[in-house]
Amino acid sequence: MIITIGGNLGAGKTTLAARLSRALGYEEWYVGGIMRDMADEQRMTIEEFYKRLRHNPELERSVDERQAQLMREKDDLIVQGRVAWFFAKGSPFSVFNIFLAVSPEVGAQRTKQRPENHDAETIETVAHANAFRVKLELERYQTLYGIENFLDPMHYDFVLETTALTEDDVEQKVLAEIKKRAG
Repeated sequence: MIITIGGNLGAGKTTLAARLSRALGYEEWYVGGIMRDMADEQRMTIEEFYKRLRHNPELERSVDERQAQLMREKDDLIVQGRVAWFFAKGSPFSVFNIFLAVSPEVGAQRTKQRPENHDAETIETVAHANAFRVKLELERYQTLYGIENFLDPMHYDFVLETTALTEDDVEQKVLAEIKKRAG
C-alpha cells in the first residue's frame, strides 16, 4: 500500500509519517524535506525558496516527477507531500490518502517549534508566514497541475482533525483506519 499524507501546516504530517514508517516497516519519503534541503543549499529560507519556484516551475516538476515515479515503482511506501495524493493516482499499488487538519493558531504554535522558525518573534509572525506560504502553494499547484485547492479534504480517503490530539492519538487513529481498510 502507498500511504500519502497531506494537510495543513503544523498538523503533524512529518511526525505521523515517521511513526507510521516505524509501525508498518514502510519506507518514508518526504517531498518537503527535498525542498528544505534545496533551500538550505541556496542559503535561503523555505519561504524565499517557494517564491523562487514561482519563476522556475521545471524545478518543482522534476521533484514531483521523482515522487510520481517512486509511487509507480515501489509499494509499502509513505509519501508526505502537498500533492502526493495527485501523483499517487498513477500508482499500480493500492493507495490510502490521509489529510491532517489543524487550526491555524495551533498549526502556527507547532511550526514555531521547528528549528528554522525559532527566530520568529511571535506566533502571529509564524501564522502570517504559514498563510503566505499556503497562498503561494495554492497558486503554484493551480498553475502547474490545474489543482484548484490541494487542501480540499475531498481529495483524501481519510481526514483527521489533529488540533486537540496528541501525537499518540493521531498515530493510533490512523493505524486503526489502515487496519480497517486492509481488512
